[in-house]
Amino acid sequence: MRTRQLLPFVLLAAALLLQACGASSAEAVQTSVAQTLQIAELQTAAAGAQQPQDTATPLVPPTETGEPTATLSPTPSVPMVSVGQNTNCRGGPGSNYALITTINTSQTVEVLQVFNFSNYVVVRNPVGSGDCWLWLQYATPANFAEWNLPVATQPPTPTATFTPTPSYSWTGAWNMRTVILATTYTGPMNCTVSGSSISCSIVLNPGGIAINLSGTVSADLQSASGNIDPPASGTWQAQIKAGNTNQFTGRFIDGGSVLEFCGARPGSSIPSPCLGP
Repeated sequence: MRTRQLLPFVLLAAALLLQACGASSAEAVQTSVAQTLQIAELQTAAAGAQQPQDTATPLVPPTETGEPTATLSPTPSVPMVSVGQNTNCRGGPGSNYALITTINTSQTVEVLQVFNFSNYVVVRNPVGSGDCWLWLQYATPANFAEWNLPVATQPPTPTATFTPTPSYSWTGAWNMRTVILATTYTGPMNCTVSGSSISCSIVLNPGGIAINLSGTVSADLQSASGNIDPPASGTWQAQIKAGNTNQFTGRFIDGGSVLEFCGARPGSSIPSPCLGP
């Protein structure tokens, strides 16, 4: 810095000497000035090289532990739940409530309400309107206390639907069908039941062949079985259909042969397939 401050005075002095001296003296003065300037530049460059470089890195306030401060993920504003196994979502907290939908493992659904008395929450129905109750056995997460959700009120327990047992009866007239040696036979069959015993008479057409069946019926009267009486032989089994008590399916068994045997009340169609039960 001092070299730069003296340089103007050196130049001024050199100019005055040039005016006062002759040509030869002027050349000497110019040479001296040039040398002086060269020395000044070298000193300036050296001084600059000695200056420390400003390479300091801005300081970052350390944490108390010396580790970078972790960024915490905020709690989602809407509670969501997923399941590790496909889980039924019902109209209430229990398997006795109607099934509304199934939450699959690929789905994430919104939790609307919690329930204090069992392991269920109310979620938004992902495939339709309304909501349903989800069992939390396979759920993640399974606790929603941090959201301060409203508490659900349990719906009324559904009333069990009574399905009456069908009333079975073999007594009376039937139209029957069987196939013997690739020939289809049909004809009337009439049965009577006394206690657990049953007997039926059949006429096979074509041919008007008469055969008789005897045997027993089950306690609920749905099924019956027994022997084919002479002149025929073998055994028989039959069962009245639960979905249509005007039809039955069954079989004739003669040695190793199994023949279809079925029938229907007059006015009803013969069941197909015929072989059963």
